[in-house]
Amino acid sequence: MKRFSCILLALCMLLCLALPITAADTKPFDVAVGASMEAVSASVGADTAGAAVVLYKNGSVVMSDGFGYADLSAKTLVTASTLFEIGEVSSTFVSVAALVLEGEGKLSLDADIFTYLSADFAAKLALSYPVTVRQLLTGRAGFGGRIFDNSFDKEGHTFETLEEAILADVPAQVTLPGTAYSYSPFGIALAAFVIETVSGVSYDDYLTDKILAPLGMKNTYPFVGETVPDGYAVGYVTAGQGNFTAPHNGGKTYAGLYPATGMVSSAGDLAKFISWLLGESDVILTKTARAQLLDTYESGIFRPTSLGFSACDGVLSRRAKTACFGASLALDRSKMEAVLVLTNTAENALLAYPETALSSTDPLPVYPTGELLELKTLRGTYASTALEQRSLVGRLLTSWNCFSVTPNDDGTLTFGEMHLVQVARGVFADAKGDGTTPVLQFLLDEQGKVTAVVTADGALYQKLPFYYAKTVFSLLFGLVVILTCGFFLLGLYSLFEWLTWRDRKGERFGLLRFLPELLSAILALFIGLQIVLAYKLGTEVLSSFYFAMRVLSFLAGLGATVVYVLAFVLTVLDRKKHHRIATAAVIYLFYVFLICFFGLTLF
Repeated sequence: MKRFSCILLALCMLLCLALPITAADTKPFDVAVGASMEAVSASVGADTAGAAVVLYKNGSVVMSDGFGYADLSAKTLVTASTLFEIGEVSSTFVSVAALVLEGEGKLSLDADIFTYLSADFAAKLALSYPVTVRQLLTGRAGFGGRIFDNSFDKEGHTFETLEEAILADVPAQVTLPGTAYSYSPFGIALAAFVIETVSGVSYDDYLTDKILAPLGMKNTYPFVGETVPDGYAVGYVTAGQGNFTAPHNGGKTYAGLYPATGMVSSAGDLAKFISWLLGESDVILTKTARAQLLDTYESGIFRPTSLGFSACDGVLSRRAKTACFGASLALDRSKMEAVLVLTNTAENALLAYPETALSSTDPLPVYPTGELLELKTLRGTYASTALEQRSLVGRLLTSWNCFSVTPNDDGTLTFGEMHLVQVARGVFADAKGDGTTPVLQFLLDEQGKVTAVVTADGALYQKLPFYYAKTVFSLLFGLVVILTCGFFLLGLYSLFEWLTWRDRKGERFGLLRFLPELLSAILALFIGLQIVLAYKLGTEVLSSFYFAMRVLSFLAGLGATVVYVLAFVLTVLDRKKHHRIATAAVIYLFYVFLICFFGLTLF
């Protein structure tokens, strides 16, 4: 019996060896998936609570999965259907909508936007230079930063319409349109408003009907209000050592310029969008029309940009974040591959993975020709164009973050902390490195004057007036603080004087003796509050409250100015009173000039 069992076992083993083993029984290891899993393992649980990843290659989605937690307290796992805020990735859909409208023959991307906007709206915009829809979408319209925040933590702080959001604050055009790339949420929102105007329906309705519905993206929302759809991940702030905290509102933000930053979507839906973008389908747009989204436009010798993305290291990408969410999408134009990462923390290492996974070698830049620039013409103070310079917070941040450019005796140039050598007209390399790899370029107009400075990492800078130099700016701001305290104390003293002092007949002094100083003290109070809040809250100052303070300062300043003029005229015959009023009025006018310069009132 024992011998029979052994023979039977041997026959079974031989039979197993004889069975065919086909390729379908095993799945080859995908290097890209493995690398993604390593990146996810290093980040999820360490600097983000959860993440969703999409990989597209060889004409199909090879990975669309969730990792970690969408909600730590409820232990809800991230899936391909979990909703994330996608921030600036939203702007890519504005470009798609514009191309669809162009395909319908209703819009030209290269026409002046005022062709489609009302004269009243155009007057309110008051742009310094005409721009096209293409320039708005490619970040080449020249806009600087806005005063008002682009996102809020309460829906009540947002704007009722897209038109209202745009006109709430129109940023200055700090560079000539078409000269350099600088991502502008305002420009994207303005392009969306053009789409609204031409189509005759709201942007979110147009996007839903013409793009999201045909692509089957049922889990994507152009804007989400107080009613949050099912599957919305909780946004977290990293507290260190794998710990996370959730803000009181679950990390949700409300975008003021929602077409540029306000969309909510899932990995599954965005996988459909990527498949459409890089695939062969003619839904919505033909492949030829779709290719415009990947065509690049030069921005100096660095960082070309397309309708939907910026370019770096040979790939098109869009990195985005809101208060508690991050999104990163990168595409390789030559290999037609894509990587998408969505996270429920805004700052984490995983967001850099898409660009590094697809990075290749950029083509060598084509240097401008002509004589080298005289270094002394480049001397001055420079700051990022992304900083607005009309509010107090904006001007303070600009001054704190600006730097000097100075020529050196050895023929090099100091740009902030960089030591540079000129290798072509306006192009500079790191003198401490190999001395040949370009890191910075001065962009010039037709007269050879500097219009902007662009760096290899995509930053854009502008030359500032001399008074932004730290020494001069600090002196002017110190005068504002001193005069604010002085006028406030003078007003209190003047009120005390009016209440307690009497003339020889036992009568109080006339109103013109103290009213101008009292109103200027009220103005100083509002100015002082703005300064304190600016230092305490920075850019988190709510736009509505900030605007209210500026309005109150304007009204108090207007009242004080009118009373100073009346007092100056009516006290001409009283030399003693007139001298006091005239002295205070001169100092007051200088004070008004300073508060206007620092953006502490409406002018």
